[in-house]
Amino acid sequence: MIRIVFLFLFCFQQVWCGAQKISPIGTPFVQNYTKSQYKAGNQNWSIAQGKDGIIYAANNNGLITFDGAYWDLYPLDNRSFVRSVALAPNGDVYVGGKEEFGYLHKVNGRLEYRKLSQLVDSKTLENDEIWKILFLPDAVMFQSFSKFYLYRNNKIEVYHGHGESLLFAHQVKNKLWIEKIPSGLQSWSYAGFKSLSTPLSNILSILPFSDNEQLVGTAKQGLFLLRDNGEIVPWNANSTVNKLLKEAQLNNGIKIDDQTFAFGTIKNGIFIIDRHGKLLQHIHKRNGLQNNTVLSMTLDRQGNIWAGLDNGIDRIQINSPFYYYNDIFGEIGTVYAIKVFHDTIYLGTNQGLFFSEWTTNDSAKPLNFQFVPNSQGQVWSLDIFNNQLICGHNDGTFLIQGNTLTRISEWTGGWANRQLTETPSLFLQGNYTGLALFEYTDGWRLRHKFSELKAAVLNIFPKDARTFWVVLNNSLAMAEFSPNFSSLKISKSFSYTNDFPHIRYITPTSLRGNTLFATDKGIFIYDNVLSKFKPYDEFNKTLGSYARSKRIKTLDNNTYLFSNQGHFALVRFNQNALHVDSSTFNSLEDVVMKNYEIAEPVGNHLIFGLDNGIAIYDKKNAYEQQIAAPVIRGVQDISVSDSTIYLEQNRPLANKQNNIRILFAVPWFLSSPIKYQYMLEGQSTEWSKASETAFIDYTNLPAGSYTFKVRAITAAGTVSDSTHLKFSILHPWYLRWPALVVYTMLTGVGIFVTRRLIIEKIKRDKLALRQKLQKRQEEVLRKETEQNEKKLMAVKNEQLIQELELKNRELANAATNIVYKNELLNNLHEELLNLKDKNGNKLSNDQLQKVNKLVDNARSDERDWDLFEKSFNESHENFFKKLKADYPSLSPNDLKLCAYLRLNMSSKDIASLLNITTRGVEIRRYRLRKKFDLPTEKNLTEFLLER
Repeated sequence: MIRIVFLFLFCFQQVWCGAQKISPIGTPFVQNYTKSQYKAGNQNWSIAQGKDGIIYAANNNGLITFDGAYWDLYPLDNRSFVRSVALAPNGDVYVGGKEEFGYLHKVNGRLEYRKLSQLVDSKTLENDEIWKILFLPDAVMFQSFSKFYLYRNNKIEVYHGHGESLLFAHQVKNKLWIEKIPSGLQSWSYAGFKSLSTPLSNILSILPFSDNEQLVGTAKQGLFLLRDNGEIVPWNANSTVNKLLKEAQLNNGIKIDDQTFAFGTIKNGIFIIDRHGKLLQHIHKRNGLQNNTVLSMTLDRQGNIWAGLDNGIDRIQINSPFYYYNDIFGEIGTVYAIKVFHDTIYLGTNQGLFFSEWTTNDSAKPLNFQFVPNSQGQVWSLDIFNNQLICGHNDGTFLIQGNTLTRISEWTGGWANRQLTETPSLFLQGNYTGLALFEYTDGWRLRHKFSELKAAVLNIFPKDARTFWVVLNNSLAMAEFSPNFSSLKISKSFSYTNDFPHIRYITPTSLRGNTLFATDKGIFIYDNVLSKFKPYDEFNKTLGSYARSKRIKTLDNNTYLFSNQGHFALVRFNQNALHVDSSTFNSLEDVVMKNYEIAEPVGNHLIFGLDNGIAIYDKKNAYEQQIAAPVIRGVQDISVSDSTIYLEQNRPLANKQNNIRILFAVPWFLSSPIKYQYMLEGQSTEWSKASETAFIDYTNLPAGSYTFKVRAITAAGTVSDSTHLKFSILHPWYLRWPALVVYTMLTGVGIFVTRRLIIEKIKRDKLALRQKLQKRQEEVLRKETEQNEKKLMAVKNEQLIQELELKNRELANAATNIVYKNELLNNLHEELLNLKDKNGNKLSNDQLQKVNKLVDNARSDERDWDLFEKSFNESHENFFKKLKADYPSLSPNDLKLCAYLRLNMSSKDIASLLNITTRGVEIRRYRLRKKFDLPTEKNLTEFLLER
């Protein structure tokens, strides 16, 4: 049911689009596609559109396709040119070329070529070129100039012309017509050829005309009607159209609708005519086509013409309310003023005044603008007052009569002219130097120039019958005129900076009887009570950006055209409700001059001034432009160059393909660019901002399922249905179920092995722990033993120290005793020397000799020393041995001195022990230092204590 409804709507849309009236004024928009854009050969021999809207063209380099955003090229197997293309009802694309034919079938969004000519013997195909492809109820016909091939039941049947050449086959109402040369036009069925008695030759087009008639187009003989009974009669034989087609050499034709036909020619482009023979449009190289040789044509589902040319492809937007006159040679310049007067359209430009005939019926009269002599210079305004056309010019004010100018004022720069409503015989003019008044008396003439105001006047607008708003460069003045308009006074003046919020321009206008003031800061109204301006907030809010419009044109009592920086909006009042249409004229925003937007209503037309011509908008042909849903062309892996994945729904992508570019397009062709919005469910929940870019990149997509949605938006704001693509990103191989099974098995094995290893480890750990405890116990015991030994050693050392100290004390005591003994002997010796006899005389030496000898023997007794040495050696083991070993030159007395010094005895005690003087001890100490080779700073006693 959905398909049936869609088919019905599609067919209705085709009829509705085709039923649009083709304007005879101007030229439809022509979109040029050059070979540098589609990247193929010059010539396009055949062109067709599929049900999905994609355009297919048979090109010298192969089959080229266009979906509104991307061009693709599909070469034939033998790399030859493609002469014909046709779309089958099932969507397959049949193509024919030199010695080859077949069809392309869409698989996952990508066309795959399937060759059929291999079913034919190569000798039969030799030198044949397939120029026409037609679909019969049970077969497909591939026609060359010598024969045709029928493909049915997966076989090829070959039919010849019985020795005659075949021109082109035509199919009308399930009837097949083929011209045989030289026999002429014949009908064909499986029963064979059936000839007609007709003098026609080079029949290149047969189109349905009525229930029992076909319109036949010949190359050089013109148009004819072919009736079902086989009768052929000339069609409008003497018409201008027939003559034009004969001269231009008709090449092909299409039926636009029941009332309209289009014929492509070899020499002069495309002629569009109605069924009565009237020329509606002639489209050629001078008004838009890239080339005048039209090799093929087709009508797209929007009702517009696609033309395959000898050099390029063009789309002619006949089904549009916009038609154009383009000044492709730059002869006219930028348009500042437009006026239609007495079936003539006048254009005031920066280069002067131009005129052309303006058609008022349905016959095409191409606009052919000519220069009005002596009008060179800037034209600012064109106005019709009292049925006379007034031109405000840089050089003054002129009266226009046909193609002549008559100067009526030398005051330069007639920017603004305002006819007085209550006195239509007068009009005011604002010019470069002030205000001027013109009066009508059998023609317009300058009455006088107002001396009260000597400044450039940009605009004039009435406040009441004798009071006018006068727009100056930086202020707005209220000028009050005398009753006979002979003088004026400025009653009030409002500065752009002081009385307004620093505005740059102001435009007084009337909306539904109310005077409003448009500025770049919004719409203002004037409060007569307070004599000040205030913003019209409610109106500004509704208008949005168009509240800052510089120009406002009244179209009727309820409709106004606002223009702001090259953008237009239709503002309609409907039962006090305000409707703003800001999309109808979007296609003009890049071709009009900003701040000088010109729009002139003429009957059902609205004429816009462009940078290089004019645009004519036919209100009768205005309709809401529909748009098809986008087509998803494919997905590219952007991490790999030149990789396109043509996805079907729910196709999974490898995990490494998670950096993707999704390509999409709308095979719906408009003069203004189409924008897209997209959303990736699974990653976002909102539509993106509208963009003209026909692709979107997604990087590092995590594994999961996604639904990509895309929709298209026209410049008029129409939103298409959305197109969906479901796909998924697979988990990496190491996270998929086979890997998980392996992981589970490995985990089980791992658990088993780990358990065994853990048990073994526990055993080993227990053994190691026991060993460790045992070692620790042994270590503790060892340490306790060592500590005990250390304690015992310390005790022994302490005992030894005590014994050593005791020995030292004993040695010291022994030494002391020896010293004491020696001192006693010395004292005894001295006392003996002082003894006297009974006579008081000292004893003689003889008397003392024996005693002295005993004293000396006591002094030199070595037993004390031997005992001291023995005790010393016990306390200081091997002290003498080490000294003797280290210093062999030591004498026994040196050893004695060393022993006494180690006991830290004083020099006095040492002198007593050695029985020498203290000086002798010092001398011996000095000699001993020499033998030890001690430095000066080293103490001798410390040296001996260290050994």
